[in-house]
Amino acid sequence: VAVKIDNFRMARPQWGLDLADVVFEENVEGVTRFVALFHTHHPETVGPVRSARTGDLDLVAGMNRPVFAYSGANPGVTAWIASATSSGVLVDFTAQRRPCYSRTDTRPGPHNLLFDTACATVASPAAGPARPLGASEGGWTRPSDAPPDSTFVVPMDGVRVEWTWDAGLKRYVRSQDREPHEVVSGVRISASNVVELRTEHVPSPVDARSPHPVTVGAGSAVVHRNGRAIPVVWS
Repeated sequence: VAVKIDNFRMARPQWGLDLADVVFEENVEGVTRFVALFHTHHPETVGPVRSARTGDLDLVAGMNRPVFAYSGANPGVTAWIASATSSGVLVDFTAQRRPCYSRTDTRPGPHNLLFDTACATVASPAAGPARPLGASEGGWTRPSDAPPDSTFVVPMDGVRVEWTWDAGLKRYVRSQDREPHEVVSGVRISASNVVELRTEHVPSPVDARSPHPVTVGAGSAVVHRNGRAIPVVWS
């Protein structure tokens, strides 16, 4: 289940983001949003859920027909999602027409839409089984001279994103805008691996105001793992 999650300041802290297996952070219009992928855990409360963008389609295309949950979209993005649905790329689970969504009165709209991922899996028998998102070349090993990365900043739009290696946890812990990034339950966001994927951003084909990350092709990246920064090439 792939869910679009808000990261505007009024949407913080989020619900359930710490339980995702993979989280993509992407630039939208002057801020970032997340595409959170749930497979191991299916929490009943995730959010706040926000709208889809054209760049999301390239990401979910590698997830083997996932349930794609989002609050809605403009007419152009809606047409793209309809095409992807009819082509078997994803299961369209928009809040405009599907169950498993609710509103909380603890936040102002539109930053108050919550989603039940367990409910969505039951309601989506056409979804595909999970599979690996990618692979490294056979025989690859970490370079012996990979530099340590105790703390690093990832340049994003409208938010300062910082990750710090915690040797005790053997994970990277996340801060944003110089504060620990915690979810509603108080758990801090952390990850075993953080990948900085460098991409070109072009205007969305359906809305010139919206940046579209070009994630099909090739480019440079840095894999942060076990306290080391490893330069790589993605394709």
